[in-house]
Amino acid sequence: MADTDIDPKWPLWLRVGFRFVVCFFTITTLYLAIAHLANLIPFTTPLADWVQDAGLFAVYRWATERLFGASTVYATTRGFVAYMTTALVGAGAASAIWSLLDRRRRQYRRAHAVLRIYLRYLLAAVALGYGAAKVIPAQFPPPSLVALVTPLGEFTRMRLLWHFMGSSTAYIIFTGLIEVAGGLMLLSRRTTPLGALVLAGAFTNVAVLNFGYEVGVQLNSTIYVMIALVLLAPDAARLAAAFCRVSPATRESRRVAPWIRRFVKAVVVVLLIAVDFRTAYLVRRDAMLVPALYGIYEVEAFERDGVVVPPGDRTRWQRLIIAERATAAIQATADGRLNLYGVTDDPQTAVLTLTGRDPSKQVLTLSYKREPDGTLEVVGHVEEHLVKARLRGIDLTQFPLRRPRR
Repeated sequence: MADTDIDPKWPLWLRVGFRFVVCFFTITTLYLAIAHLANLIPFTTPLADWVQDAGLFAVYRWATERLFGASTVYATTRGFVAYMTTALVGAGAASAIWSLLDRRRRQYRRAHAVLRIYLRYLLAAVALGYGAAKVIPAQFPPPSLVALVTPLGEFTRMRLLWHFMGSSTAYIIFTGLIEVAGGLMLLSRRTTPLGALVLAGAFTNVAVLNFGYEVGVQLNSTIYVMIALVLLAPDAARLAAAFCRVSPATRESRRVAPWIRRFVKAVVVVLLIAVDFRTAYLVRRDAMLVPALYGIYEVEAFERDGVVVPPGDRTRWQRLIIAERATAAIQATADGRLNLYGVTDDPQTAVLTLTGRDPSKQVLTLSYKREPDGTLEVVGHVEEHLVKARLRGIDLTQFPLRRPRR
């Protein structure tokens, strides 16, 4: 018996709407889906990167730049408007052509089932990836030592958000558990409505934060909210009538042997969870590695070319910071401004090499020595002047963000 004899004809608005949704998510998510798929299949990342950068997303970017100019920057609010508009226009044009070519179609029941599977597993992969990076706190590390001594006004909105989130591990883990729970519920048809509802709320919060703090992935987070809402749509009436009732979603094709479907699903579920949590763990592990001289050091005495430099002099240092992720900084006394460096430490020769992060790429080579009283002496040439300083490490818990919880 034909499908048209089983299911009634969809109204015109629903058929056109379905075509539009398919076209829209093809434009905005297919390149993302390929990236997530590559995470599950070893050695396919280079191919996936090429498909994204030189293929699918390249077409999307090209179309956006034709409409809004080559200067359009993706990671901005204007970029969000441009890329979203391009996707809406492209989906509208594609769905109009589709409607003309397929105007005799009565309904898209099977295509709708396939679309739901695709959106469910894509959103689940996204939620598990972001959730794992929060449950194992990797996405938002605690404020670095450099951040602790940086004036608030020098932070960008995005960096301020990162430090705000990283200051509370408990809150990070809580938000991660919400995303993981929603992602796991999407992996079952019976709990898909509840999972989509949870993630609609979670990703709406993420999207608002991205817009409010100028994080350059506004488009992605908005798309995730839209996916959750599309997955919710068939059950919206029942959810409104009975908020906590979990009802079966739209039927999906059962032509494949049950044991094959179960096996494939089990493999995908295990890979999604294992790969995302392993990645988050490795990122967190690397972020927790700190150098032997890790700390903030106050300058107690400072000499330049053998002459003692008093506090307040423009050439005197105030602090030397040896921080996370091979970062260092020197804070001057005069204006408190920080000069940032990359740093390497050779414990065998007791030499620190600081490479400037500014365009000049200035390189400072400082020999150091730990004294029995806990002070640190450094000697080296800075801008052709011989500098010698005696430093003392400060107690990091004097910063409120580093104090233990009471």
